[in-house]
Amino acid sequence: MPRGCSTIGALLGTPLFGLVTLAMIALGLLVPDQRLAATVSALIFGALTIVCAILALRNMRASRQNAAIDELSQEENRILRFAQHKQGRLTVEEAALGCHLSVEQARQLLDRLVVRGSADTWVSDAGALVYVFHGLSNDQDKLTAEDPFLQLEP
Repeated sequence: MPRGCSTIGALLGTPLFGLVTLAMIALGLLVPDQRLAATVSALIFGALTIVCAILALRNMRASRQNAAIDELSQEENRILRFAQHKQGRLTVEEAALGCHLSVEQARQLLDRLVVRGSADTWVSDAGALVYVFHGLSNDQDKLTAEDPFLQLEP
């Protein structure tokens, strides 16, 4: 988007362009010698009005989408921080309580993290679904980690 056509600028400029367009049309009607110039000017200002209005609408839509993505990212980060606090293992109910979300919101966010590869789902002996975040393992796990290629035998 051009820098000169920000959302606020386009929204404020649209009425101004409309008034200028009306003035050009009125000038063309009142002064017969200026009819062609007034018509061309009115068409140019009308086209600029439409372009700026379209850019403003597109910018507002993109801003709303970015805000929704930012909100999801913040909720995902909240869940990740809570999972870290719980040694990388969470149930849906724990995530809902710990992150102040509804059970359905917590389930959707956890499932999204599974789809993205940040977590796996395991089933406990009691049948509870547990979301496991391998990247949030305890410090002992990290200390014992080894290069898997060194373990390959020729």
